[in-house]
Amino acid sequence: MKIHVLLISKMERNLGLLKRMIEDEEIVVLGDSAGGSLALDKIENTSPDIIIMTLGAGDTDVLNLAERIILHRPRTFVILVAEHLDVEMMQSAIKVGCHNIIELPSSPKEFSDYIKSVYNNEKIRLKSLNEKENLLWSSTVISVFGAKGGLGKTTIAANLAVKLAEKRKKVVLVDLDLQFGDINIFLDIEPKETIIELVQEVITPSIDSVRSYMTVHSSGVHVLCAPRSPEYAELVSPERVLSLLSLLRTYYDYVIIDTAPSFSEINMTAIESSSLIFFVTGLDISILKNSKLSISLLESLQQTDKVRVIVNRAVDTNSISINDVQKIIGYPIWAKIPSDYKVSVNALNRGIPFVTGAPSSKLSQSINDLADILVSGAAMDSVKENKKSKGFKLKFPRKNY
Repeated sequence: MKIHVLLISKMERNLGLLKRMIEDEEIVVLGDSAGGSLALDKIENTSPDIIIMTLGAGDTDVLNLAERIILHRPRTFVILVAEHLDVEMMQSAIKVGCHNIIELPSSPKEFSDYIKSVYNNEKIRLKSLNEKENLLWSSTVISVFGAKGGLGKTTIAANLAVKLAEKRKKVVLVDLDLQFGDINIFLDIEPKETIIELVQEVITPSIDSVRSYMTVHSSGVHVLCAPRSPEYAELVSPERVLSLLSLLRTYYDYVIIDTAPSFSEINMTAIESSSLIFFVTGLDISILKNSKLSISLLESLQQTDKVRVIVNRAVDTNSISINDVQKIIGYPIWAKIPSDYKVSVNALNRGIPFVTGAPSSKLSQSINDLADILVSGAAMDSVKENKKSKGFKLKFPRKNY
């Protein structure tokens, strides 16, 4: 689907700059205007999806025009672009009802991704209003965790976040692998700010201040990236993580956390704050050994009722089968992700999640199935059976989240 945009600026130089920053085949520039009544006529004649306006300090006429558009054309979305954005300018924009305001992005790709995310999010909001859909008031916080590195946690977290966003859910993806997190590579995004800047610069966070440190993926997923260098990891405290997650769950439908493969204080804070723990394991005896130990630890911490075991790269081998995994770790398998090296590596190298780049693949279908289960609410049910088969003695108490 094409996104039709109209550019408005009093300065010809700014119009030229905006045009050069839009280099995406899905975004069509219908024209431009200097503002005023001529701009209103152009809006009426072209019916753009999005109006992009440049905003300078003290531009009350721009704000007045934005307010008129927002009030009288609710299906046309407004983006304000400022060369230098400050708190006063943001407050002025919010007063007239415009919450899509940014500094001019550093690259055409970043600008195009932002335009697409605004379009997707606003369409979701309008659809919810028009259809009176049942809203998901309670946020679901999911920690994607594993006992070793290289299990595919980040792949699952990134693709699941994108798929949930495609299902018209508000999703934030938090990279809590603070030393070596690379969620930005999987999504091909270049964050201006990361979690380290957030915790250092914001003492009392609000949802607006936290969102300003996120990068918005073209799918609409908001991403809070890990620090750029491992030594900054120790500057993020468990207390700040707890405060952050508590805040995020008031705004987003789904908070997905990509974790490091350890029982650090940060990870334990995430796990204890989660509604669900997607515990990723594989068909490798050393992985299964560590998985069994980790499950036992989670049981001692009374967290196993949240655990949903996912076997990644699930292909029965001559030595270890899926059934063997259940017997070894002493816990039921909740989901299986098939093995497809070509699709997954190609997606990583291109920075395009396979649910987008290869939607018909078995990998994408498995993630879609996970997303459907989450949206239906079935994932929040405790395990219904106490596993009467041999090797299962764990009890799974029911909880309400």
